[in-house]
Amino acid sequence: MNSSWELIRDYMRNINFIRHMYKILTGFAGFMYDYKRFLAYGGWQENMNDIERRNYQQVYCYHRLEKSLSFKERNPNSGWRDVYELLNLLNIAKQSNSIGYHDKASKQILEKFIALPENINLEQSQSIKKELEKFDFNSNDIHGAMEYNLSHFKKGKLEQPEDFFLTRYSLREFQDKTVGDEIIHRAIRLAMKTPSVCNRQAWHIYHTSDKEVKNSVLRYQNGNRHFGENIPNLLVITTDLKAFFSATERYQHWIDGGLLSMSLMYAFHALGMATCALNWSQSPKNDKLLRKIVNIKPDHTIIMLLAVGYPDENNKVCLSARRPFEEIYSTLENR
Repeated sequence: MNSSWELIRDYMRNINFIRHMYKILTGFAGFMYDYKRFLAYGGWQENMNDIERRNYQQVYCYHRLEKSLSFKERNPNSGWRDVYELLNLLNIAKQSNSIGYHDKASKQILEKFIALPENINLEQSQSIKKELEKFDFNSNDIHGAMEYNLSHFKKGKLEQPEDFFLTRYSLREFQDKTVGDEIIHRAIRLAMKTPSVCNRQAWHIYHTSDKEVKNSVLRYQNGNRHFGENIPNLLVITTDLKAFFSATERYQHWIDGGLLSMSLMYAFHALGMATCALNWSQSPKNDKLLRKIVNIKPDHTIIMLLAVGYPDENNKVCLSARRPFEEIYSTLENR
């Protein structure tokens, strides 16, 4: 009897060892795949003739000026490094003859910065003003900073926030009805208020309601069994690696993409739509296979998929317990 038990125990040890080694090796393969993608597409390359890379760099710079403009009591010596960096990028844009949205935003913010009372009479401000006159493009939107009082802030206050947050569930059965583009676009516009590192907004969302395309995508996602074919609308949420410049930002695309994903789910909930988050922690093989069959840009990292649809009158959802509050909360203290 003891001999049989020892054989079983040895067998389980071997199985566990093989399982652990498999996890380590596949994890390493996944890390290497992500690293190669960062090397191939990351913004560290700083090719400012690439309009997308240049625009991300501009947002990085002009958002720091926006923060400077928004302080009630600002340091009058701050921001000049970003001013000259933006001026250089605007010259590159003009030479390459590829003017983007953020080129126009940069120009407007520079104009506002040099017009500050403490800057307007400075010699460098006059010199920069002459340089800006060379750029014959302007933004139709307003950038920089604005007045925002308490009454504006309170418009977002919910009388019963629990009624909103605690009524969102993941739904896996929907009405046999496609959600129209108007609602999809409105939810995305609402979610775009999501914060992102230096306001780079490096998101891109792919959408389809075509059954063949949906099924092609869902074939490589292993969490939609038994309901995937009946999903009315499918979003693929991605972030652009070009927006992230340094090794310290190697995970930032996942963070920013995750923030947007949750905002999207709450935006759809606010519009009366149901959603189900579909995980995309996939193997390099599946990531590559998906990119072969649908038009996802190579520099876009897939964060997750999102099923969207109309809820039925009566539905069943998972009654998933929330962890005890004490397990997820601690007071931060010095050691």
